[in-house]
Amino acid sequence: MRTRKKILFILSGSISAYKTLDLLRNLVKKNFEVETILTKSGSEFVSPLSISSITKRKIYQNMFSKKKIVDHMEHIQLSRNSDLIVVCPASANIIAKLANGFADDLASTTLAASNKKIFLVPSMNKKMWTNPANQENVKKLKERKINIIGPIEGNLACGEIGIGRITNIKKIEKEIEIFFKIKKIIKDKKILITAGPTFEPIDPIRYIGNFSSGKQGYEIAKAATLYGAKTILITGPTLESAPDIDILVKIQTAQDMLKQTINFCKKFKLIDVAICTAAVSDWKINQSKRKYKKNENIFKKIKFKKNADILESISNLKNFRPKIVCGFSAETNNLILNSRKKLLEKNCDLIFANKISSKFNPMGNQKNQISLIGKNREENWKKMTKGEVGEKIIKEISTYFN
Repeated sequence: MRTRKKILFILSGSISAYKTLDLLRNLVKKNFEVETILTKSGSEFVSPLSISSITKRKIYQNMFSKKKIVDHMEHIQLSRNSDLIVVCPASANIIAKLANGFADDLASTTLAASNKKIFLVPSMNKKMWTNPANQENVKKLKERKINIIGPIEGNLACGEIGIGRITNIKKIEKEIEIFFKIKKIIKDKKILITAGPTFEPIDPIRYIGNFSSGKQGYEIAKAATLYGAKTILITGPTLESAPDIDILVKIQTAQDMLKQTINFCKKFKLIDVAICTAAVSDWKINQSKRKYKKNENIFKKIKFKKNADILESISNLKNFRPKIVCGFSAETNNLILNSRKKLLEKNCDLIFANKISSKFNPMGNQKNQISLIGKNREENWKKMTKGEVGEKIIKEISTYFN
């Protein structure tokens, strides 16, 4: 059974809107299902009839239709019934609305209520594009994993030359096809992710922990869900907001995380991918039932024990081992050497390695810089937001199923 490829297009106010008609025509020919929202300013450049003659579907323009709102909440349904939302062309106005949470018409309200991947294809005058307010809005959207395609330099409709011209239609089409290619591979795959720190109690009040925020694991979980995976997130204590995924399990200790991870591997019989991002404590302590007083010599009373290695444990589950097992490595020295050693000793398929230094520490940071280590490959990725890293990891994993 072939998976339907459904796209919601939003056309905002730009003279390049007429070029979007060629893109819609190409996608319809390739059996994409296309719904369209035409903004009020967008209708000054293309007509609803010119769009519907291509898509053979109703064009949505008004926030409220004549139907009862409870029966026809279009701003919700248009997002939920699509796999991807493409704003093309994207004016400075609609970029500002999306970046700052404005929702005053059907297009912006649909974007605000979206739970799908969003592509933005900007088109505007060069001064509008480089305007500091617009650049700040674009930066915000990139940090939220919204793909910005273009713009490019060239002759602008206003007669000026510079950056602001809409990207070539073939490039936009290619980006859309890549998204659906990955989605087809990842869709319904069972992906288990561990995230955050573990806390190992010393007494009822104190614990041993680390600086992990859990953000990287959460971003991988969000990316997996956007591409249609059945996502399980097992997380240690974190301040990150719970993502909209299939299963979320909160734990505290390394032993809890190990137990839950193995349980899910056995429960589902075959997890397709396990990604161990959690910064698991290597040691645990026999917890005291009472609080240690500060004048006590606790160093004679505390005894450390080694925790089980979660990554190694699930890599060697025999009949229940996930198809692909990925680990994270944080090193202050010999990053590649130690990470490759970890890859081989723990019998996993990929290691995503972090260099920890005084210049850059990804723990608790909004950004990350990864070195990918495989059995026969090695790549150094540029520094990116953790959202961008999360999506790149899911794209990378998709190649192993292809």
